[in-house]
Amino acid sequence: MKTTNMSKPIRNIQELNRSIRELRDKQKALEGKMDESIMNLKGNYFNMTLNSIFGERKSHTHFWASILSRFMESEKVQQGIGNLVEKLVEKLGNLMRK
Repeated sequence: MKTTNMSKPIRNIQELNRSIRELRDKQKALEGKMDESIMNLKGNYFNMTLNSIFGERKSHTHFWASILSRFMESEKVQQGIGNLVEKLVEKLGNLMRK
């Protein structure tokens, strides 16, 4: 990605238009990276949460931890948490636009 040198003075309309175009391209690239990161978070949120709470799975796990991990692997629970994350991201995006 090409960076814009904002310290260079803009002397005419062509340079201004070029700077605006470069900044818009940079904005689109950053939005793409942000979307990609959000999709990665949505796809891996459950595994990251389970790993944070329980660590690596061991052959001798506690009874309740085993039940909870199976509950968290439920597709409906994953969808619910995914919807929650999506709504939070949407609200964050709305706040950033204001």
